[in-house]
Amino acid sequence: MSFKLLRLISPIAAIALTAACVSTNENAPYGYAPAQTAYETTAPQPYTDANAQPYVPQAQGNIYQPVPQGQKIRFKAQDIKFISSYNAPSRLPNVDHLLLVYPEQIVHKWAVNRFGTDKTPDRHVRFMITDASIVEENIVTGGSINKQIKQQYTGKIDVTIQVVNSEGGLVVETSASVMRRAIIEREASLEEHENLWIILTFDLIKALSARLDQDLSTPAFNDVIAR
Repeated sequence: MSFKLLRLISPIAAIALTAACVSTNENAPYGYAPAQTAYETTAPQPYTDANAQPYVPQAQGNIYQPVPQGQKIRFKAQDIKFISSYNAPSRLPNVDHLLLVYPEQIVHKWAVNRFGTDKTPDRHVRFMITDASIVEENIVTGGSINKQIKQQYTGKIDVTIQVVNSEGGLVVETSASVMRRAIIEREASLEEHENLWIILTFDLIKALSARLDQDLSTPAFNDVIAR
């Protein structure tokens, strides 16, 4: 799916949390069917800002940030399959379904461009997306005199990369989870909210890219990645 274009504002301050692990297992089955990942969802529920203005996606003609790429990573494998088990709730407090291009789709697009294979037979790669959410929460800041209600958005992306042999045995895998939070004034416009969600998504992908670069450079992957 091609990217629809959106306008960006200056980045909002965010806090990053990342976690990952690497493990091996010889008995995991390879007999999986790619998930019926339809990058379309049901119509989202109406979303309004603090002034009860209806949500209207931005028009084409605006610009997305470029998806961070980095050096192409090629697995010593026959193929790579991209699977998603994340289903956007399509209702508040989630807002990821309100973007013209969902965070899940952006992660998928990034992964397709970032990872490849050298066609080594009898080995396969799975790239699995298990979370790509952005969740809204009202928070109280300030003291009793200058108390304010703001909106905090928590974005999270969880993925797992597995390399399996022709019998389905798991050769090696790594799982990465990245999370960022950003705060905006409750009275901010819908356009400002949308820009924040976009920036949050790309900050998440940058953090995910850095985490996977680190994990895939470990000795556990020496035999399955073309260095």
